[in-house]
Formats: sequence, structure tokens, C-alpha cells
Amino acid sequence: MSEGMLIELAVSLAGIAILIAVSWLLGAMKSVAVTEEAAQDRLAFDEPDFDVGEWFFGADGKGAAAVSADGSETAVVFANGDGLGTRRFRHGSVGVERHGTIIEFRMREPSLRAVRVVATDETTAEQWVLSLAGARL
Repeated sequence: MSEGMLIELAVSLAGIAILIAVSWLLGAMKSVAVTEEAAQDRLAFDEPDFDVGEWFFGADGKGAAAVSADGSETAVVFANGDGLGTRRFRHGSVGVERHGTIIEFRMREPSLRAVRVVATDETTAEQWVLSLAGARL
């Protein structure tokens, strides 16, 4: 490699690094709130056949979860940059853990490792974890 090619390579790599940094900063600064209306609309759009039995809206406005009417499935709606994302899964296929007031859904996806929904109190969080685990309250 000649010296000119090394300089061109260094400039190209620096330019790519700058573009990645700007994209990350713009994405990190924007965050949408997961309101009741927004979560219901998004889930109805993404999963029109999901029959909601009960909703659980996060206290921090970053996530919501819905249990199906028959209790066999859960759907989560979460903030993802300046938009909302959804995931639907059968009970038992996703790990559900409680850390204080935080309910964590452990996804087995490279692009989405976990979704966290913050409960208003620890009792509510515990009830939801038991419900999602299939326990009768």
C-alpha cells in the first residue's frame, strides 16, 4: 500500500466514524413516550389478532405489557428511539424477571436483549411476574 492509499483509508474510516457518532447521538437524544393510547394503537396495528385481556403500563413511560384474554400470550410495547416497537410471545418462551419495581422480559434476539417495564410499586411488579409465569393469584 502506498502512503496515499493509507491516507485515503484513514480519512474514509474517520468519516464513517463521524457518521456513526452523529446517527447515534441523534437517535439517543430522541425518545418517544409509551402512553396508553400510543401503546394500544401500536399493538392493534402490529398485532391485529391479539385479543388484550389486561394492560400494564410502565410508570416511566418507556414500556407497556398486555396479557391476552386467554392468558396464553403476552405482548410488549416499548420505546425504540423515536418510535415504538412491539414483541409478542407465548408464556414461557421469554424469561421474565423482577428487580424491585422493574419487570424485565429477556428476549432471545441479538437486536433486542431485554425490555424493561417499571411498575408503580413492588407488589404490582410481583403480581405481574406471577401472572406471566402462569401462577394463580
